Amino acid sequence: MDSASSVPFQEECHTRPTPMDKDGVKVMALPTLDATTDRGDTNPEKRRTGYCVRALMAAICGLLIIATVLSAVYAKPRAVYDKPSSLQTARKKAIVEAFQHAWKGYSQNCFGHDTLHPVTNMCEDDLGGYGATAIDALSTAVIFGEEEAVLQILRHIAALDFMKVAGGTKIQVFEVTIRHLAGMISAWDLLNGPFKSMARDPELRQALYDQMVRLGDILACAFDTPSGVPHDWVDPVTCLSDDGTQSTVASVGTVVLEFGRLSDVTGDKRYAALAHRAEDYLLRPNPSGEPYPGLLGSFVSVATGEIVDATGSWGSSSDSYYEYLLKAYIYNSELYGTYLDRWLVAADSTMRSIGSHPYGHPEWTLLASWDGPMLEQQMESLSWFAGGNFILGGMTTDNQTLVDYGLSIADAAGAVYNMTTTGLGGEFVAWNTSCEHSTGTCDPRDSIQIVDGRYRLRPEVLETWYYAYRATKDVKYRDWSWAAFEAIDRYCRTDLGFSGLNDVNAPDGGGKDDMQESFFFAEVMKYAYLTQLEVGFDSYSSTQIDSLTFCTG
Repeated sequence: MDSASSVPFQEECHTRPTPMDKDGVKVMALPTLDATTDRGDTNPEKRRTGYCVRALMAAICGLLIIATVLSAVYAKPRAVYDKPSSLQTARKKAIVEAFQHAWKGYSQNCFGHDTLHPVTNMCEDDLGGYGATAIDALSTAVIFGEEEAVLQILRHIAALDFMKVAGGTKIQVFEVTIRHLAGMISAWDLLNGPFKSMARDPELRQALYDQMVRLGDILACAFDTPSGVPHDWVDPVTCLSDDGTQSTVASVGTVVLEFGRLSDVTGDKRYAALAHRAEDYLLRPNPSGEPYPGLLGSFVSVATGEIVDATGSWGSSSDSYYEYLLKAYIYNSELYGTYLDRWLVAADSTMRSIGSHPYGHPEWTLLASWDGPMLEQQMESLSWFAGGNFILGGMTTDNQTLVDYGLSIADAAGAVYNMTTTGLGGEFVAWNTSCEHSTGTCDPRDSIQIVDGRYRLRPEVLETWYYAYRATKDVKYRDWSWAAFEAIDRYCRTDLGFSGLNDVNAPDGGGKDDMQESFFFAEVMKYAYLTQLEVGFDSYSSTQIDSLTFCTG
């Protein structure tokens, strides 16, 4: 399929007749969650045939951590929402202003470089010098209607020479895939779908298409290994990769959406085939690398595809693998049906063996890390996405038990953010599951502790509260999201943008760390904004933005 004829939507249903919208695009609705929902249905045939959506990949990726894909799932509204109030309008305006402030600082001082350090006003090319912040910010600029910024970024992409790598000769495959390739594919889909009235210059659009294909070809070189598991680094000029012996589970399991979507857009199935081959090792892991059913270690042998350890979590080195299992199914349920099965196994093991409640709070759930059968009651900020992941999984499979479990994680996040001086969460929390394990007074108010107080502008909590609000319409999740944004605006804002903090329990945030990751534009701003939207009233380009389901791992 050439660029002119590519279609940004892919149908994902097996059986149901498909209604047509006014543009002739197939539309299916997400299941409605209500009191009659079967709370424990695990029938695979019902899971696969009963609930369908169509997906537009709007993948804005950032390190998250390790990786973030922002995928958009378009569906008919599940419920009737109230007309947005003047309060919601004011909140949205404030979030857009914050984006404009940060974009002005970057575009006027470091445009084209990867990173602006917003305290010292220093520019850094830490991701090859391709302009990671610009490309990662592109989809948010589109959704916010910032056409001048969109055109500026598109011109930058059109002029990029991927053969020129700042500070070396190799690019990091994982980071460039989730930030640059995903950002360009996202823009392609958005500008050829719900935002087709924006940035109509045909030359810029063709350049965007050409550049994402060029970058996909470069990244594909990393998969030339005995197992098909990609290396971490690749030289764009020689198409040769590094000599590393291992990749993370997240690195291997987080390319299936980007490469799969690139195949669908271009008609070249080679990209999807490479991702499928690598992913297959995670879907059928060696027993020593799967300490709990569906839950894996963190590192994969490039030579054999075997998982080489049994240490893992829903956080660093693994997070987006679990997220992509569900997202791949939502994107194409026929092609990725087994991915949902593996996600459900992982979710079941998590509920049975990994999640626990802090002492005195059975309504809150936190997710431990594991080293084989041993658990450590610590959870990093990257893992907060799991709440939204469970909620979306429950919505997709019509399983209220999964939704409720995700909500208990969302509520735990609210408790953590509400307990700090700044109103922002730290990088790691720990908890006591019983009074006898407590080193303090056995007071339930002290059963959760911040053990690493850094705040690094992470988006995971905001994503989970976004899904929690969409599933329940409980305004507390919307208000928690707004309170977090206000705290970011108060403590993290600089003259040029926004910086991470050193200690969320210090009165001033413990000082600023002078880091503004590209995912702050791609995800933090976007989730904060989307949570304030309402189905049926807020729209751009005749598309209800609030009918998008966003997720990040």
